Amino acid sequence: MSDPTTRGAGEPDDLGPPGEPVTQTELDLTPKSSGGMPGWAKVAAVVAAVAVAGAAALAYRSHHRKKVLREGLARAQSLLRADTFAGYREASRLLEPLSALDPVEAGAMRAYALAALFADYRDPKASAEAEGLLVEPGRAAEVPEAAQLAYAALALGRMEVGNAAGFAARTRSATGLALQARTSLAAGNLGAASEPLARAVQADPTLPMALALRGDVQRRSGIAADALASYRGALVASPSHPRATYGLAKLALAGQGDPAQAREALTRILDDREGTPRNERARAALYLAALQARAGDRTGAAGTADRAGLDPQARAWLEKAAGEMELHRGPYRVVGGAPPALVSASDDDPYVAPPPPPPRAEPGPAPAKKAKATLAKKKAPAKKATAKKASSKAKPQAKATAKGKAKPAAKKGSTKKAPARKPAPRKPAEQ
Repeated sequence: MSDPTTRGAGEPDDLGPPGEPVTQTELDLTPKSSGGMPGWAKVAAVVAAVAVAGAAALAYRSHHRKKVLREGLARAQSLLRADTFAGYREASRLLEPLSALDPVEAGAMRAYALAALFADYRDPKASAEAEGLLVEPGRAAEVPEAAQLAYAALALGRMEVGNAAGFAARTRSATGLALQARTSLAAGNLGAASEPLARAVQADPTLPMALALRGDVQRRSGIAADALASYRGALVASPSHPRATYGLAKLALAGQGDPAQAREALTRILDDREGTPRNERARAALYLAALQARAGDRTGAAGTADRAGLDPQARAWLEKAAGEMELHRGPYRVVGGAPPALVSASDDDPYVAPPPPPPRAEPGPAPAKKAKATLAKKKAPAKKATAKKASSKAKPQAKATAKGKAKPAAKKGSTKKAPARKPAPRKPAEQ
């Protein structure tokens, strides 16, 4: 076998003279195309392909991020709209990862959810967390509307009514108008609350917060039929809305609403252990027990008090207050002295002390006894006159008997005096 690097005899002459070594270049028989790509061009092509793929990935990631934010914010807005503890809590949980992606818009919305938990359900941790989330939105060139709502809710929770009204007035939403009305209601100004509520319902006819607040204003103003319609509309949009539920109960206790419908709404809140705080469930139990007792269901009323899960002192107050509500007739009246376990920010009717009882009238004498006393008074002077006449007749008779002759009685009213008696003459003294 010949060495492939040398030329043997009998091999073709085109490989060169025999016996000369063959170079590597001569053995490379691979055909070469005239349009081959240089190595640097291949590297550039690979880099370009990677860049395109990366750009596509970034574009997809950005698009996906925007989609996640858009869908998450819409879902959170729906939860916030319900205006309930469960809605605010779930919105806060949903927005927690989104606020890291978008600390301005999503962060402001989560801050509002936490601020509402503080204002309506007295959660101090929610207040502190909301304050931290508002740092970035507060520095933005344009402060988001959700941040203004959060500031208003935080001020309302601290009972800074003026500050709450100022922040709520900076918004253009129906929720902002409802918060403005709530500040007026907290100040006891029903007239000032009516105007923003009318605008809020006009802008968003099914907003539960605005409908329930409008029902409170109408009920306190004596417009029971309109209040009933407002409460029912709020419960259609948010079946467990506490303010609307309590409003239905107050109308039913005043004889201006349907007790069965009120009991159904109250039972829904009382049975919602996961989505309703204990104090709201206890408040619902108070009204439910009063309505059950008025309907004659004493056993059901006692069972309702048990389900509230209160300590003995708070339970005793619930039973006493429910009894007063059961017996009271007329417009709803707040029972004062509620313990903290039954206090609700959604039930903010002002306490008005009941009027004092009328003074007790003393019973007068019987008619028959009065008549007898009058007759006795009339007869008494006659007896005295008879006695005087008898004594005046008896005296002259006695004198006549003694001296034999009676002196004439002096005339009444006479001023003539009897003549003075002359003194007896003295005897002459002995000389």
